[in-house]
Amino acid sequence: MQRRYLRYLVATIPLVAICTLVTCPAGAADSPYNAHTAYAALGDSYSAGLGGDGPTDTKCGRNANGYPTLWAQAHGITSFTNATCGGAVGQDVLNSQLSGLGRLTDVVTITVGGNDVGLGDQVSSCLQRSDQGCRDLIDEFDTALPGHMATIDKVYAAIRAAAGRAEVYVLDYPHLFEPDTPCSGPLVPSQVQRRALADAVDALDDAIEAHATRAGFHFVEVRGTFAGHGVCSATPWLHPAASLPAPLHPTTEGYRSGYFAALEAVTG
Repeated sequence: MQRRYLRYLVATIPLVAICTLVTCPAGAADSPYNAHTAYAALGDSYSAGLGGDGPTDTKCGRNANGYPTLWAQAHGITSFTNATCGGAVGQDVLNSQLSGLGRLTDVVTITVGGNDVGLGDQVSSCLQRSDQGCRDLIDEFDTALPGHMATIDKVYAAIRAAAGRAEVYVLDYPHLFEPDTPCSGPLVPSQVQRRALADAVDALDDAIEAHATRAGFHFVEVRGTFAGHGVCSATPWLHPAASLPAPLHPTTEGYRSGYFAALEAVTG
């Protein structure tokens, strides 16, 4: 197993279905995007599709059930630049994911920032602490968040510099656990801890929204589409924390009905 692949598997704890006329949301035919759209997907494992059914490449965890492939297929795009990679932080996007962008790029999608702030580490650390200890940890997380967003600002600026005319869609992260549902099992935080972790996701997503909007990009919020489908729900769209190789990553249904649906609602 390559080191990079191991990196995003570990980070998640210490953090294709082809779109058909039946599964694609109505309205895609009215979208301004079509087979001629030059599309590039950037970001981390949530962008790559880690956790989807079927083959997943062992270098970056790309899966054809990830939202980039679902969105491309919904718009008839048969070939697109997919630079997404599990474990990616903002600096990785800057170093190795921008080469496919250019003046003719029409659309860019990206989910990044979770690894920068160590969101998976917060889950692991909360499990090892008391409820109050977890809450204290999340308070520290909130304090450190602005510093991490400086790198994300550089990512957004670099995307705009490389693809000046592109429409850029920034997708965020869902709540990993249902905060108020009774739940138990391996690597399941207490209710107090789950609420604290939901607060951490909210803080991160709010920061992503603010910085993406300031960059002139479109923000795509997924917490709403995932509501009621976190770990501990009756119909989870995220893999359990104890599930390998994609702990706390979306399932195929999560990518289709969560991420893809949210993106399609914004792009048309």
